[in-house]
Amino acid sequence: MMIYDLSSKAALYDKLKKLSVCLLLIAGFTACSLNIPYENQYSDPDAISTAAKARELLATAYAQLPDASFELSVLSDDFEPNAILPKDVSLNNLYKWQTLPIEQLALTLWQGYYGSVAIANAVLERASLLKTEGNPKELQSLQAVMAEAKAMKAYCFFNLLRLFAPDYADGSTNEGIPLKSKLEMESLPRADVKTCTDTIRSLLTEALETNYTVSDEYWFSPNSLYYLMAELELYAHNYEQAAHYAGKVIAAQGGYETMEEKSYRALWTDAACSERIFSWFTENYYYTGINMTKEAGDYLTVNTSLLSLYEADDVRRNATVFPFKLDDNTLTDEEATVQCFGKYNKENKEKRNFHTVNRYRVSGVCFILAEALTRGGKDTGIQEAIKTMNRYLSARKAALLPEEGLTGEKLLAIILQEKWKEFVGEGERYFDLKRLRKTILSEWNTTGVVAVKSAKPDDYRWNFPIPRGEYLYNDRMTQNDGWPK
Repeated sequence: MMIYDLSSKAALYDKLKKLSVCLLLIAGFTACSLNIPYENQYSDPDAISTAAKARELLATAYAQLPDASFELSVLSDDFEPNAILPKDVSLNNLYKWQTLPIEQLALTLWQGYYGSVAIANAVLERASLLKTEGNPKELQSLQAVMAEAKAMKAYCFFNLLRLFAPDYADGSTNEGIPLKSKLEMESLPRADVKTCTDTIRSLLTEALETNYTVSDEYWFSPNSLYYLMAELELYAHNYEQAAHYAGKVIAAQGGYETMEEKSYRALWTDAACSERIFSWFTENYYYTGINMTKEAGDYLTVNTSLLSLYEADDVRRNATVFPFKLDDNTLTDEEATVQCFGKYNKENKEKRNFHTVNRYRVSGVCFILAEALTRGGKDTGIQEAIKTMNRYLSARKAALLPEEGLTGEKLLAIILQEKWKEFVGEGERYFDLKRLRKTILSEWNTTGVVAVKSAKPDDYRWNFPIPRGEYLYNDRMTQNDGWPK
C-alpha cells in the first residue's frame, strides 16, 4: 500500500502554491471548458515523467475544484434576508431566483468542474505512457494516482449531472452532460442521465480496484469513494446498494462514535476530526460573500423556521447561529447584537484563519443510509433507519425518535428535516430540494420569508443553463429547456 502523507495542511498549500503557474496556464484556456488544449501543453514526454510528477499535476485539479456552497444555500431555504440584502443587487437577485446570477453561477461551475476533468484526463493519458518495469514501488504509486484521477472525474461528473441535468426521477433518458474522456479536443453531445450515472459508477469501481491509502483528508481516499458511490446509488434509486456502501463508509471510518461532540466542534476548525472523510484545503478566507461589513453585518441570516426546530441542548444550534456585536457606535449594545450564521462565517468574524472546508463526513452518510433503508420499503429497513437516526441524534444531543409508530413517509420527512439542520449553509439542501421538490419537499417555498422564491416544482431553472460559450465550439450541444441558446 502506498500512503501519501503531507506533514501538515500548510505543507499541502505550499505544494499547490508551487504549481500555481501551471494552474494559471490552464485557467487561461477555459473559454470553452470542454476543449482546453492540454495536448500541446503536455506533448513533451518529460512533462510527466514520474508518478510524483503526475501527482503534482493532479493536485492542481483539486485546487481548481469550484465551490458553490454559499450560493446553493442562498437558492435553497437555508437563509432569510436581512434589511441590507438589496444593497448587493446580484446576491438579492440570486436569492429571488433571477436568471442572470444563476447563469453566472452556472458558468463558474461548468468551467471549474470541466477544468478539473481536463487535468484528470491529462494525468490518465500521460501516466499510462510511463514505464515502470522493475520498479514495483513506482508502479504502485502510479496506479494510486490514476485511481484518484478517475475519482476526480467521477466527483466532477456527478456534481455537473446534479446541477445541469434533470433529476434521475424525472427520467433517466433525459439529456445529462457531456462525458469528456480524452485529452484532445472533442465535440461531444450530452449523454443521457442513465449513461452518465453508469459512467460515474464505472469510474468509481475502477478506482476502487486499486489498493491504496491516503493519510490526508484532502485527497480522495477509498472511503471517500465509497461515500460518493453511496450518494450516487441513492440518486439513482438503487437503495439496497446505497445502504450497502453507506454502511461500509461508517464502519471504515470508525463507527458512529466518530460523531462525538468534540469531533463535531472540530469540524469548524483545523483541528483533527475523526468524523471528516474528505475536505477541501483553502488558504484564503472562505464564505465571505454573506458579509457586507463589520458595521452593517450579514446580508442573510438563518431561516427562523429552521432555527426554531433546534432544541436548547442541540450541539448543532451553537454551530449554526451565534450572537455577534456589530461595530457600530450609533447603536446600543442590545441593538448592535445580532444573530449571525455560524460555521465558517463565525471563524471569519473571529479572525481565525482556517484552511479546512468540510465535504464528506460521517453524519452525511448516516442520512444516506437512513433514507435508503426507509425507501427500501421493508419493516426491518425502517427499524434500522430509526436506529441509525437515533445514533446520530444522540451524538448531536437531540431528541431521539420513537422506536415504533413511524411510517415511511413520516420517517423520511424527519430524516430530511434533521439533514437540513445538520447541513444548513453548506449547499446540501439545494440538492435535496431538486431531488424531492415534486414529492415530500414540494412545499419548501410556499410559506414564510422564502415564499419570495418563485421556483415551482416544474420550473426550468432547477436545471442550470449550459454556458453559451459552449455553442461557439460545439454544434452538437443542446440547451436545457427554458434557457435561451
